[in-house]
Amino acid sequence: MNVDLHSHFFPLDAFLKAEKFSGSAPKIIRDGAGCAVVSPAGRRGNLPQGAYDAGARIKDLDTMRIDLQAISPSPILLYYWDSPDSAAYFSRLQNEAIQEVVEAHPQRFAGLGTVPLQSVREAIAIAEEAKKLGLNGLEIGTSVDGKQLADAEFESFYEAVQGLDLLLFIHPIEGGDQDRRDPFAGILNNVASFPYHTTIAVERMILQGIFERFPNLRVCLAHGGGFLPSNIWRLDHAYLQRSELRKALPKRPSEYLEQMYFDSLVLSTMALQHLVQAVGPERVVIGTDYPMGMGDREPVGKIEALSQMSEEERSCILEKNALRALKRSE
Repeated sequence: MNVDLHSHFFPLDAFLKAEKFSGSAPKIIRDGAGCAVVSPAGRRGNLPQGAYDAGARIKDLDTMRIDLQAISPSPILLYYWDSPDSAAYFSRLQNEAIQEVVEAHPQRFAGLGTVPLQSVREAIAIAEEAKKLGLNGLEIGTSVDGKQLADAEFESFYEAVQGLDLLLFIHPIEGGDQDRRDPFAGILNNVASFPYHTTIAVERMILQGIFERFPNLRVCLAHGGGFLPSNIWRLDHAYLQRSELRKALPKRPSEYLEQMYFDSLVLSTMALQHLVQAVGPERVVIGTDYPMGMGDREPVGKIEALSQMSEEERSCILEKNALRALKRSE
């Protein structure tokens, strides 16, 4: 079985039927066979039917040789920009819609929900509801209204998530640092800023002791963990050179990688080989970013092409690691 931990689902019907806070619902622009979804956090265009229709998605998954896929919200629909009440409403709406898809196709999908992290109290309440719904984890962005994930404000949330035994899928969100007049700003935001924001967010979490204080917290990092797999050794070197870091952390930064999973979305076999060598085959999972254009429609082939790997290690990347991250049986 091949298991994908990184994909996005757009519950258009649920948004169209929203009974409250209609002014905060994303704009849905239909254009022939596809559509676009627009929110204050960004735009996702040229979406195929599989973006919002489970039946069409399953056909694509069969072509991609994906047997089980974790579906999560789009990062432009995490609602960090909105009021806590409205964000809580749309978080619940998306979580319920995702779980409905999972319950209709339990052999093909697992669910990752969302929470309004701008209100930690609401986020914890909705995380508890997500667990009761049957979701396997939560997607969170790399920052919340300018606050880093390592901010002390979020520690009670991590404590709750650890207690609920939910996976945290960390995905970069749109940055506010791009010049809209620059014709390359959008693509460079995805190509360069996304991995950069992931790297900064997680390295801050390491240095500020989040993984030390919450040793059972487990996270999955999008896009191969950004630059972290290459930069972790530089962070280790800084740890050895700086006494204040050694006083703050009892272990080298690289030792906290064992609480993390890294998706395979690095878009070349050579880069994937480096990722596996850097973090170990027991930490890598499939990531497709379906249905996005910057995703990978042939992830299984890249994993099959990896050299110097045992069948057991390959099986870990294709299936076992993801099932362990989701706490699902084989």
